[in-house]
Amino acid sequence: MNDATTHSAPAKRTTRASLGWRTATIAGVVLAIALCLFLIIYASSGFLLLFAGILFAVFLDALTRALGYVLPIGRGLRLTIVCIVTSLAAIGFVTSVGVTAVAQTPDLIRTLEREIRGIEQMLQEYNVVTLVTEEITDGNEEGGGEEANDSGSRPSGISDWLPDPSGLFGQVRAAFATTFGVIGNIGVILIIGVFLAAQPQLYRDGAVKLVSVESRPRFGEVMDEVGVTLRFWLMGQFVTMGIIGLVVYAALAVVGMPGAILLGLTAGVLNFIPVLGPILAGIPIVLVAMSQDWWVVGYALAVYCVVQFLEGNVLTPLIQGKAVSLPPAVIMASLVIMGLLFGFVGIILATPFAAVMMVLVKRLYIEDVLGDTA
Repeated sequence: MNDATTHSAPAKRTTRASLGWRTATIAGVVLAIALCLFLIIYASSGFLLLFAGILFAVFLDALTRALGYVLPIGRGLRLTIVCIVTSLAAIGFVTSVGVTAVAQTPDLIRTLEREIRGIEQMLQEYNVVTLVTEEITDGNEEGGGEEANDSGSRPSGISDWLPDPSGLFGQVRAAFATTFGVIGNIGVILIIGVFLAAQPQLYRDGAVKLVSVESRPRFGEVMDEVGVTLRFWLMGQFVTMGIIGLVVYAALAVVGMPGAILLGLTAGVLNFIPVLGPILAGIPIVLVAMSQDWWVVGYALAVYCVVQFLEGNVLTPLIQGKAVSLPPAVIMASLVIMGLLFGFVGIILATPFAAVMMVLVKRLYIEDVLGDTA
């Protein structure tokens, strides 16, 4: 009996010690995750610039690899050729299409402002908003006292519900005041991208050495898969953006739509953002069409629907077939979360970030931790 008691006491102490160690480990992991999230949010601009630089490096790496099938020369020379050709293409695009788009911008902004004013006046004439505002005013007068009377005495209309067009597009004009900041960020992205693309294996091996020795082969495989996923997604996205931009421009130019080049360019660029991008691109197209004629509005809506059908059912499945498949709910969740944490720039980078996280979750958690098949 005494021997059993003697043996059970160390067993209890060992169990309590292991339980305390597991509790401390879990608490430490939670604290580390919370600290990492705090640092990421606090230094969000730096992390976003780094991730954007990685995307640009993936872009340069894809072009360098593709050039290798044509010119069997050293990687450094191929990367130099890619950088020169890309720079010349960007300069040519800016000096041709870009200059025309910038020249059309003031007229397009005035057209959009005029159409928004027209919508506001039309809604006021039909008392669409007046009935709602009267109910709100009556409710304020019943329980608000003098302040409610003061606010209720002021006539209200659609301007209380929509932003002022001059202020709305004034923000667009004010964005040019931050040109130097934008240029500086672009410079950082370009430098990071070129450095990473010059020696991708060096940085890849350096990241692999951050994990334990037995986990390095598996972690290296996952990193390679992440790189392949980003490469196919990014190149496919650029091809899709180019096709969408050209189709929208050609379709609008046929009917003489004002600012067709700028609208096509906007549609192509905003297509980088899934779900929200096409909606944002369709709004100015419809507003500009309203300045022409009603049949032009119907034509613009038809073009928008055809382009979105083409993008969602033909281009994306065909071009993005080798990239990671992201469910719509995951895309929407990533847009919301990244938008809340990092603003509009987070929305732009939400989809590639979600693609990376999808690969990591499948390989490192579902397969390695849970032992299941992703």
